[in-house]
Amino acid sequence: SFSQHTHTHTMFRENERRSNFKKGIDNSDGRRRRQETTRQIRKAKKDENLLKRRMAAPAITPNGSMDDSASSSGQMTAYTVADIPQLEQTLKNPQSTLEQMEDAVRGFRRILSVERNPPVHAVLEAGVLPILIQCLTKDPQASTLIFEAAWALTNIASTQETATVVEGGAVPPLIQLLCHAVPDVREQAAWCLGNIAGDNTVFRNTLLHHGVLEPLLKNIAQPGSMSLLANVTWAVSNLCRGKPAPAFELVAPAIPFLADLLKKDVTDEAKVDATWALSYLSDGPNERIEAIMSTGVVHTFMGFLQEKSSPLLTPTLRCLGNFVTGSDEQTQAVLDAGILDHIGELLESGRKAIRKETCWLVSNITAGTQPQIAMFIRNQNRVNSLISNASNSAWEVRKEAVWALSNICTVGSDVQVMGLVQSEGVRPLAEILAFMNADTSVLVAALDGIEQVLAIGARHDKEYGTLLDEYNAIDYIEELQQHPSNAVYEKTLKILETYFGADEQEDENLAPAMTDSGTFGFGLSSPKQLFPTGHAGHAQQAAPLTFSFPNTAH
Repeated sequence: SFSQHTHTHTMFRENERRSNFKKGIDNSDGRRRRQETTRQIRKAKKDENLLKRRMAAPAITPNGSMDDSASSSGQMTAYTVADIPQLEQTLKNPQSTLEQMEDAVRGFRRILSVERNPPVHAVLEAGVLPILIQCLTKDPQASTLIFEAAWALTNIASTQETATVVEGGAVPPLIQLLCHAVPDVREQAAWCLGNIAGDNTVFRNTLLHHGVLEPLLKNIAQPGSMSLLANVTWAVSNLCRGKPAPAFELVAPAIPFLADLLKKDVTDEAKVDATWALSYLSDGPNERIEAIMSTGVVHTFMGFLQEKSSPLLTPTLRCLGNFVTGSDEQTQAVLDAGILDHIGELLESGRKAIRKETCWLVSNITAGTQPQIAMFIRNQNRVNSLISNASNSAWEVRKEAVWALSNICTVGSDVQVMGLVQSEGVRPLAEILAFMNADTSVLVAALDGIEQVLAIGARHDKEYGTLLDEYNAIDYIEELQQHPSNAVYEKTLKILETYFGADEQEDENLAPAMTDSGTFGFGLSSPKQLFPTGHAGHAQQAAPLTFSFPNTAH
């Protein structure tokens, strides 16, 4: 276990120093997919949140004392780029005392801690990076020097110069410092490593192969402070994220530690990062999902859903959304835990991001089994809220809700689909077709839903074609024949030919055929006129109109 020694200098570990940024891996916005009844169902996508964090130097600590950037003489010193040559000379002078080295490293750290545009290149050009890294391996009793050097390196790693820190050899000594006797030193090392992990997947994998996870997990199990716990948990979350995902066997040991952390009396900040980490780990095959669900976190997450304004809400929904992309049994476990008790209120949330996550989660429930669909549609208010989001919300919410409705149409029973039609749940599918530039996958999903509605209407003698025409769906489907996507074109052509008697378009330059009576016959071209009396699923071809022309030329 770690000893709880106090650092010789009071170190400022409050939120002011965490108010800048932390760094992490950019992720694609793509969804994973799984096969479900001959069609593709989307998997989870990742949110972007702040991935690199930089520490700014505060002026006064909360207790009113001078901050830890005070020099050994006890006086605050403001350092600027102009001081770099003098600081450099002190660092490179083998005769410098420990206190002089501390003051010089602290000076560089202060220069790198300015709020905007820290002069990283000027510091690197001074050639002091190797010295800062060497300071990490000094006598453990020189904890102030080690801490200041780690802080300076943290701020360098939070910029575009992360590779410089890695290539300089900082990773091994930083990992060693995760077991230092002083909690503040451990925290600073974790902070720097978190920034390195957050820079790109190559560095993330490098850290994992260097064995960074084990000492980080020890700090989660026995944290020296809440601030240390928050930083270590954030660093672990950066190790779990990014595409391609890390090798599961390298990050799986974190799962029980993260799940256990969620049940402890710790800060929301630590719980938020732990939940995001679990969301990254569950974004994958069913085996990964099972490894996390088996810890019992589903019921923990249900508790998090009780507080709708909590910062835990979004990552919790992301985890649960990942869980329901798994097997039908995994989806059922989430339903049995009571997720539907919260869905109605979440669909009405004033926060767009929450409605988006909720609609996406619902779309994977409705991609499950017919009994699971029945559980969702049992509450009409839930259904109405979903339909409202599919009709009136911002685009990113609307398309998720359209997916959920489409899945009901394609996976649900005839009775379930007819109930949805009666609730005007097909209108949003028709209206989304007006957006020619929408995502091709969304258009195909809406067309899939409409096709199934028409098929059910044909089986049950329902005039759903007329209803869809009232929604202007036929006009939209005709226009979509010009869509550049072959998948969209083929789907529209199939619907028109099967349910509205549309034939291959004739050459518009061909003259109409002459009838026996000497008149020309013209067929109606508007699909709206193809089923004025017949059933939608078996629309009768309208009889051609005939026109008589006088013999005189126009």
